Amino acid sequence: MMIEEKEAIDHFANYEVEIIKEGVGTCSIHHCNLWQAQREVNSMAGSSKSGEKRTYQPRFCPQCQNEYKDRKLVELGASPEYGTDVTKPQEVDYFEKIKLQKGVDLRKDVVVKYDYADELSVNNAESFVKWITDNIGQSVKVKVIRPDKYAEQRRNRFMSEEEKQKFLKLKYDIETADILILNSLADFVDKELEDINAMLLSVKETGTIVILTIPESDYRLEQLPIRLRKRINKAQIMNISSKGIQR
Repeated sequence: MMIEEKEAIDHFANYEVEIIKEGVGTCSIHHCNLWQAQREVNSMAGSSKSGEKRTYQPRFCPQCQNEYKDRKLVELGASPEYGTDVTKPQEVDYFEKIKLQKGVDLRKDVVVKYDYADELSVNNAESFVKWITDNIGQSVKVKVIRPDKYAEQRRNRFMSEEEKQKFLKLKYDIETADILILNSLADFVDKELEDINAMLLSVKETGTIVILTIPESDYRLEQLPIRLRKRINKAQIMNISSKGIQR
């Protein structure tokens, strides 16, 4: 949760503010509905890069907010009001962390562009994928797919019962993933494109698709099926270079 949101939410305690309690999103820590203020409020001065104030609708998890208040009470020498065990480390909402640090919302589709010719770009892209699996993967199901390996398993599914079961398990993991990472759009031959497109179409609508691509494979974004292309055309774009992640 952003600092300015915490202060705005505390401000709500003294005023009657209508709260939207459904359809806003889900807390990645408590898996409960996020709440959002019905009307916009002013941000704190200096909270944006430009230093100017802006208006926004604070969105927060009520359980995270209660824990935050309890920890503040304990710091002041009082007892926790909501029964929080303050001896336990406070869990991190990694969705919000990456959103604040890199400006990317991993609850929405992302196209990650990097370059094989730039060694640091490749390393940064690999680090980004690892960060997602190590951190976001603590609270939701993350599945990383190498398309060449997927195509190979799909071809081998009729070779034996064991290969069939391995592929069915892979297929199930893809269809139930909260975040599916395709690493990368360059790592398969053109004749396998139809299989990869079908695989991407099988991702659940509430899931996130993260596609890594290099300049040489960008053309494949235009070869996606219409339904999938419309979805990816709305995706966030990240450019990862030797300078790090750029929007």
